[in-house]
Amino acid sequence: MSPMTGGGREGPARPRSCPSGACREGSALLGVMTGGGRLAYLPEPVFVDRAFADRLDAAGRPEMRYRFTQPCSEAACPQWTGTACGVIDHILDDADGTDVRQDGGALPVCGIRRDCRWFAQRGAAACAVCPTVVADTGGSATYRSTHG
Repeated sequence: MSPMTGGGREGPARPRSCPSGACREGSALLGVMTGGGRLAYLPEPVFVDRAFADRLDAAGRPEMRYRFTQPCSEAACPQWTGTACGVIDHILDDADGTDVRQDGGALPVCGIRRDCRWFAQRGAAACAVCPTVVADTGGSATYRSTHG
């Protein structure tokens, strides 16, 4: 594992980051799920190497305990609607605005916000619920929110 390094602001546009990626070599650890069901973000995402991914996999279903980030794969992802990420839309639509920060309050400290697919798509409302999203809940569900 090694810290992600930020690139310069010039050059080609970087791909959007998925804030709910899989635990695999090349992804980055975004944070750890707390016992209270909220994400504790790392100050900066940390790249996951093969050995670290294997250790987490051996302990079983790492996406239940950690959140990972990787480049958004858009149409190659089953959550892609054709124009956007269905995960954050589904969570925010289910929340019906309940307790979702709309008042410009402080957003969680996040190392991927400038490239985040969810933030680009839904802004501060996505950031407000992001710490409550668990990427793996077992069965056929691939995500859920503890929000609300």
